[in-house]
Amino acid sequence: MISQETVINFFKDLKEANDFNSNEKLLWGYFFLDSNKKKLEDFSLKLEQLGYRFKNIFEAEKINEGDKAEYYLHVEKIEHHTVDSLYALNNIFYDLVTENNIDFYDGFDVGSIISSENIR
Repeated sequence: MISQETVINFFKDLKEANDFNSNEKLLWGYFFLDSNKKKLEDFSLKLEQLGYRFKNIFEAEKINEGDKAEYYLHVEKIEHHTVDSLYALNNIFYDLVTENNIDFYDGFDVGSIISSENIR
């Protein structure tokens, strides 16, 4: 699980790197992992109902050639986060993966809003 300390450090690093203004809305990406691609497709529809935009589903890189296939679901949303709101959202995602029998919530990333076509 992503601890509150991890989120605090993430925002600290974001501020120090001066890559993005964390006081503004940014493009946040969230990642979910499961060995069943169909389950992720169905889960993406539930996340879309919550306002998240489906980005893609892609196969995870295998560590060993004999490993079974696993897939990542990537969804995005333009929103503003604070340490507290992102930590709370991570906990909501952990609950959602449990409720929907998804293997794992794998975390988040952030980027700038590149063009107006991303804004909804």
